[in-house]
Amino acid sequence: MDSVTRNRVRALTLEDLGVKPASSRGQTVGEAEITALPENDEVLIEVRAALKMGFAGVIFSGPPGTGKSWYAKRAALAISGDVDAIRIVQFHTSYQYEDFMEGFSPQEGGGFQLQKKTFLLLCDDALEQPETTYVLLIDEISRCDVARVFGEGLTYIESDKRGHSFTLSSGNSMIIPPNIVILATMNPWDKGVDELDVALERRFARIEMPPSSVELKRILLLKQAEPEISAKIVGFFEFVQSLDDEMLHLGHAYFLGCTDELSAQRAWKFSLLPFFKKTCRLDRVTLNRIVKHWDGLFTQASLAAEPTPGAPDQAPAAAEAT
Repeated sequence: MDSVTRNRVRALTLEDLGVKPASSRGQTVGEAEITALPENDEVLIEVRAALKMGFAGVIFSGPPGTGKSWYAKRAALAISGDVDAIRIVQFHTSYQYEDFMEGFSPQEGGGFQLQKKTFLLLCDDALEQPETTYVLLIDEISRCDVARVFGEGLTYIESDKRGHSFTLSSGNSMIIPPNIVILATMNPWDKGVDELDVALERRFARIEMPPSSVELKRILLLKQAEPEISAKIVGFFEFVQSLDDEMLHLGHAYFLGCTDELSAQRAWKFSLLPFFKKTCRLDRVTLNRIVKHWDGLFTQASLAAEPTPGAPDQAPAAAEAT
């Protein structure tokens, strides 16, 4: 049988494929992007207290849009004081030990080589500069199997085990220095929260970041929202927070662009209504209440009709729309 080709098979390099090696250090925080929290900020005070108590890190927990990432970045800068000493990594369903600790990566000349990844590289930087506080900011910590991602390091992130050498699955040794702080964000309604490792939860303090009408009023004032619109938005926000289902308690960030009637209606169309339709997909009555409350404030054509007495139970138009 003839061979497919008479030419020798040549190993392709990353350059042949047009692929640039990805950075393993994680993202950094741009200096112009954030400013540090003031020392009298209540959240920062709580973070410092948790770290002083010996927790390995802090998890900012709250519904979507409550400013978890905003606070985490600014708390990180306040703690470190150096934007170059902050690393940001986002956990997701396919994130693994090999992405976070160490794993094999393709080489330009062909083949694979064991390389240090985000956390090990951060530990190396922190060991070289013991006077600098390094901060690892983990976005969406509950989106993956966290215990598997940290691997052997899960035990040694504890404050009383910092500085101790331990062995990785590869046989290499490493040390987690004491000048590393871990901050993370988490949505308590994510499916992965139920599976969050108990050992990890014990090592992290949790700071709740609830929706805040006070914060919403402050932000709308800064954005110079029309007073009448601002009052309506805050009223709707407080109505939503009063509902029994906590999963409906979305954060104030959903309303940041609501500065006039037109922008409020667009926010409703683009993000608010889809959020409520998804969350209330098994609760037509509550969805209908929410839609009618919004319509009552903004006098638009109703998106949901009351079921006719005696008629077969049907989903409101808002719930049926895709």
